[in-house]
Amino acid sequence: MLKKIFLFSFFITYTLLFSNENITLEQLQILKDRGAISLEDYEFLRDELEGRLEEKHTFTLFINRNQISNSFPVVYKNDKTFISLQEYFKNIYFKNYTFTNNILDMSLGEELANIMLNFNTLKITGSEKTNFTENDFYFDGEELFLESTLFSDIFLNAIDIDYSKTRISLSTKYTIPNEINRLMRVQEGKINEDRNLTNFYYTNSREFFNLGYMRFNLEKTFLKNEGIKDDDWDGSLEYQGAFLYGELTAEYNLKDGSLTQANLYYPSLPYNHYLEIYGDKNSDGHWKKSILLQKDKGYYEDGKQFVIRENVPIGSRVELVYLGATIDIASEENGVIEFRNSELKDDREYLLRIHTKDGKIITQIIKTNDDFNQQNPGEFQYRFFGAETDLDNKNNYDTSIYYGVTDHFTIGANYFKTYEEINNQNTSIEKTGGELIYSDLFRSHAYSFVLKGEQLFSDEKFEREHTFEGLAQMKFQKFKVRYEEGHFSDYYDEKNSRRVTLEYNPSSYLNLDYSYVWIDEWDGSKSKGNEISAELAKSFNSLLTTFQFERDLDDMNHYSLNFYYTGYRDYSVKWSNSITEKGDDFESTISIFNRARQNGLDYSFEISYSEEDKEKFTFRVNLDYDNWFRFDMNSKDNGDYDISVGLDRVVDLKNITQPLDNMDTSRVKVITFLDINDNDKLDKNEHYIGDVEVEIDGVKKVTSYSEPTYFFGVSNNILYNLNPIVRRPSYDIVNSKFSLKGKGGGDIEVLIPIKPLFSIAGSLSIADSTLNSADIYEGIVVKVFDSKNKLVSTMLPDFTGYFDISGLVGGIYKLEISSFKNDSIQSLNSEIDLSYSNIKSNVFELNLNLTNNKIEIIESL
Repeated sequence: MLKKIFLFSFFITYTLLFSNENITLEQLQILKDRGAISLEDYEFLRDELEGRLEEKHTFTLFINRNQISNSFPVVYKNDKTFISLQEYFKNIYFKNYTFTNNILDMSLGEELANIMLNFNTLKITGSEKTNFTENDFYFDGEELFLESTLFSDIFLNAIDIDYSKTRISLSTKYTIPNEINRLMRVQEGKINEDRNLTNFYYTNSREFFNLGYMRFNLEKTFLKNEGIKDDDWDGSLEYQGAFLYGELTAEYNLKDGSLTQANLYYPSLPYNHYLEIYGDKNSDGHWKKSILLQKDKGYYEDGKQFVIRENVPIGSRVELVYLGATIDIASEENGVIEFRNSELKDDREYLLRIHTKDGKIITQIIKTNDDFNQQNPGEFQYRFFGAETDLDNKNNYDTSIYYGVTDHFTIGANYFKTYEEINNQNTSIEKTGGELIYSDLFRSHAYSFVLKGEQLFSDEKFEREHTFEGLAQMKFQKFKVRYEEGHFSDYYDEKNSRRVTLEYNPSSYLNLDYSYVWIDEWDGSKSKGNEISAELAKSFNSLLTTFQFERDLDDMNHYSLNFYYTGYRDYSVKWSNSITEKGDDFESTISIFNRARQNGLDYSFEISYSEEDKEKFTFRVNLDYDNWFRFDMNSKDNGDYDISVGLDRVVDLKNITQPLDNMDTSRVKVITFLDINDNDKLDKNEHYIGDVEVEIDGVKKVTSYSEPTYFFGVSNNILYNLNPIVRRPSYDIVNSKFSLKGKGGGDIEVLIPIKPLFSIAGSLSIADSTLNSADIYEGIVVKVFDSKNKLVSTMLPDFTGYFDISGLVGGIYKLEISSFKNDSIQSLNSEIDLSYSNIKSNVFELNLNLTNNKIEIIESL
């Protein structure tokens, strides 16, 4: 009302003063100066004349085609459309954000993508859009408004604002909480369904001994070295099988007639550790024994270099995949694969694609992370390595243990002992140390502190016998800053060192590292300077190109340029090139190989050029056909060569006639039995039941009534779902799910409980002959309830009074028979125990009688 009075008074004043003119800002100023309008009215009219008047409108909001609100506020200001962020968050129930010091930090969608808007610096992180202007937002008190284009760039795939219909439609870039909650409800329904299932999971049992597999390897070699030709042969037998509750691998040399190595492997120990006991016979006939217990990360660090190491099936070829391209490929040696590749860096994800000899493909993800051995609360990480030396009764030891005290704090201790030749004497070197690791987040930025101390014990006297090292690191989105300092005993070459490192990752394909280093050596020499590295890794469809530049502390520049192509069928091409600043050590290698078997054939071709080597060109060819024939050739441009032709075959010693392409397989012993007491266990009084079809890896077999059914050559490390089909009537697997996964060691015993299905059959007789039986039967209803009083089945008897309710599993049921037409008939309520021990058959039979308006059981069988 006051606004209308003001506008009316303004109209009168304006008419008297400026009746023949359009009002201007100057005229509006005169009205304010004369006191004709208030300051508030002046500001209102000025904003209107300047087009800065804020207008709020209410729109109907649609998100991903679903109507969310009828009263969503949209603001027009400065000829732009603004959207309230708080209102948007409220409508989608989004709470995973913080807003402090004018910095909005959000985690969006199912993947929790981190997006940050800094309204102080006008920068955006975590998004394709990296900046904005002061005209793209404004604050109204504590409420934040974003201009619609900026809002769309951050949150949406598309936006449609219909001003005439006051309707705004949004297509979100990230899954909103409403949809996440819906997906969770759907998933919850699936989980509830799974809760009603009994899951049976089978894997290898650890056994004291179980006859395993044998690999026959024979080869003939032809050599030419500096013009001298020679030929030779070699052969070996490799055995793998369960022994001492672990997995034994042993090799016997046919040519020398002696056992050359043995390895006892215990995988899947607590805290994801493994134990390996190893024996290797050296050239003088002495057995060198070692033992290793450590955490299985899939990789380890060798100085600054990451090395991927994994136990894989014997006979496998393994691809190393990065950014979708195969960057390396190699064959296993003694069941182990190792990759030392210049592309292996910190904080990256790699894929191992393992091709076994029987055509299976196993994939494994390796995530490298310099985590400083940080542990979760209550979790341990062990390492114990002990090995014999060439000295009598002298062993080397390298041990460490880490324990997670809290979410952020880890403590560690280590012990090291070795024998080295110092001043022409074999000297014992012992070191013990401790370590403190602390990691946490500061405003979503990860930081870590590491302190290490070490004390040296030795037969030799050293000037300084203690070592102290410290490290501090912090990550800021795309930056990582690290400071390291160390003061070392004179067992080491360095006396004191400091290093400041800055890593910058502006994108997923570019990495820049800069370090400044100060080093004092115990021999008195000093050095300081820069270490620089830059890496560019860019994928163009099926082509991955990487370029690396490194400058070391001696100001020597190293360059490498690599190409990886994986675009044509199962073929891969690798072309690697490297050179240093001096320019006379250029190396180039081209490799062509097939990643998967084709018609049973594995092969690879390689040509390499080295400017430093006497033989500049080297050619390699490797062929492996159907696990029988193998051919390898290595030739040089000076005429030297090394050619081998071989036979390679694996057999199951329990069934040598069974074709077997892979040594890393398991036998599966399947027993289907009648689970009389419903405890899912094979008891002494329960017998085998046959006519059950079981399928594993495409092989179908029908079980027997008298003996187990065996499957041979089932590849390990693959999860197989079993779907038993019971061919006999009145028997079935009830609410059960079966799966197995081989992990090496003993056989897999699969015990599948077959449940008897029961029927309740009855016949109702009417004792009173004066009653019309047809009318009586039409009103009778039979109901069966389970032990939780849940209705299981309902049926009506036929015109003779007979009924049959089938498909009931064993258990206690309540039988209710009543009439819904004649209230005078008294209902029957009876408890029935359906089990073999009670009724000795699949059918529970009842003879019923209706007399004196009461239903009674005459006899039950």
